Amino acid sequence: MTHIISERTTMSQGMPITVTTVNGMDRVEINNKLHEIGDQLLKLKMEQQYYVEMRNQIDRQNEMIEMGDLFDEMFGG
Repeated sequence: MTHIISERTTMSQGMPITVTTVNGMDRVEINNKLHEIGDQLLKLKMEQQYYVEMRNQIDRQNEMIEMGDLFDEMFGG
């Protein structure tokens, strides 16, 4: 991936300053984007865990049914 590094003049505390940018984003903008992506990842991981728990409930239910069937087969339930 090619990155374009350039300089940009911006205002900070009422004074113009020159900041370095990569692909048009300065360090603050990049950090804000990383924070946003981190929040999205956290939400996705929480959603993933919710569905894993749902799947585990189905697996536990199926195991209980299988154990009941096995008990019936062994002891003529």
